[in-house]
Amino acid sequence: MTAKTQTAPPDGGERLAISRRGLVTGALGVGLATLLTPGAATAQPLTAPAATRRSDVPVIRRGRDPQYESTIAVYNRRIRANPYRVFAPRTGAETVTAVQRIIDSGERLSVISGGHCFEDFSLPADVNSVVHVGALNSVNYNADVAAYSVGSGARLLNVYENLFRDAGVTIPGGVCYSVGVGGHVTGGGYGLLSRVHGLTVDHLVGVEVVTVDRRGQASLNYVTRRDTGDKSDLFWAHTGGGGGNFGVVTRFDFRKAQLDRGLPAPPSSVHLVTCGWPWDGVSEEQFEAFLTVFADWCVTHRASDTITNQVFPWLIVRHRDYGGLGMVMQVAADEALPAAKELVADLASALRRTATDEYVSWTQMPWMNAGRLVGTSSAENHNPNRRGKQGSANLRQRLSSEQTAHLYRAMNSPIRGSVSAGFDIAALGGAISDVASDATAVYQRDSVMKLLVQTFWASESDDAPNLEWLRSTYHGLFAGGAPGYDRSTAGSYINYPNTDLSDPAWNTSGMGAGEIYYGRNYARLQRAKRRWDPNDYFRHSQSVKA
Repeated sequence: MTAKTQTAPPDGGERLAISRRGLVTGALGVGLATLLTPGAATAQPLTAPAATRRSDVPVIRRGRDPQYESTIAVYNRRIRANPYRVFAPRTGAETVTAVQRIIDSGERLSVISGGHCFEDFSLPADVNSVVHVGALNSVNYNADVAAYSVGSGARLLNVYENLFRDAGVTIPGGVCYSVGVGGHVTGGGYGLLSRVHGLTVDHLVGVEVVTVDRRGQASLNYVTRRDTGDKSDLFWAHTGGGGGNFGVVTRFDFRKAQLDRGLPAPPSSVHLVTCGWPWDGVSEEQFEAFLTVFADWCVTHRASDTITNQVFPWLIVRHRDYGGLGMVMQVAADEALPAAKELVADLASALRRTATDEYVSWTQMPWMNAGRLVGTSSAENHNPNRRGKQGSANLRQRLSSEQTAHLYRAMNSPIRGSVSAGFDIAALGGAISDVASDATAVYQRDSVMKLLVQTFWASESDDAPNLEWLRSTYHGLFAGGAPGYDRSTAGSYINYPNTDLSDPAWNTSGMGAGEIYYGRNYARLQRAKRRWDPNDYFRHSQSVKA
């Protein structure tokens, strides 16, 4: 069960407009698209002619190799750097060689998988040489470790398709098809099955990672959940401590010993619900009621329950100029349909609509089809030519009246040059909350919702108005400009980063970015950093500081 190359997103059929991380935009409530068919079979990798090989590791050089520009073209086009070479290792041993060559050359190192990083973590402006792990994309059952092994360069949709096709299992990960595993897993990972099965890292049992010691010597390490001492810290650091902090991950191993197949079996089919009501006639009071209904559902159903865990609602609100108010919801079991229908009815009622009008669609489909549809249906997921800025927060309760009024004004304020703007709120709780806050590096286990504020635009000339809108909207929600740890909020999500949290012009809370992302777990991450990356070779604008 090995995916040698990444499969292109499925094609064909009318697409439902779903936003970044799987939420509806644009023509909301238009009904689900034609079921998507599986992607084309993957091709075998080509081997470069012997005459062109200059090292044991493939190297892509600026000004020489035609694939250079595509290789460094990251998801957020606001981020731009020009390293003079990119190493593309195909094995763990080649990754060690690549890292050692960069260290020996005294160059600035960074690591990239080609996924969806919002900020410059993978491609800082001063980088000289990059290690691109995209070729480390195998997905297979590894009998040597009795676990499912996933290369750090694999993309989520390929992981789901391979695991499901060959073993009938999955991991509870994100919805965006092209997100790279390397960053997604190390940040914790969550998605539409997380209320049933927890976070992605709750199924992680082993990590293969290249680290560099105090003498500048690179080595390949394999650490597991059962390790103790320093090795235990290195494993634990990769269960939510963020990517690019401790080394270059080459492989993740997943297993749940108590499950018959070693990982969760997804439902054979799911109900996919899309709701999208227009802004016309929506008052500030109705807007607050709408957000309150959703938040109260999440608070009420935070505790794990065999029925309501099967419901994963993802609220979406788009700026008046780019969409409306809505929700995408996956219902993974028929017995959970009454709870799901009640939520839809209450949301509609808050807007003085009905739950049976043309803005609500219920469709049952095979689980894998639903994953392909949600994961590939939006421009935010697959348009490679957009610039963006985001900010996130973990929420422990509903937003205040002042906060909802602030968001209402922001959703109705013009943004020059934006092509999509708004916010998303995903439900948490369920099985996510069953795990202790220090069992993994993901501290915010008691959160009930995850908020993401964002805007996208096309032209560099429109950077200023979009950045201004994002900053005023996001930072204006919180005292001190940042989500701290109190009754209402529980920090921010490292996989939805915002470098402004490190800027005193925008964050006057007295908390550093590390504390905001990792809470009380930050001290242990710092200990792992001192032990495993003492020279701070693996760093970015918001990396763990020893």
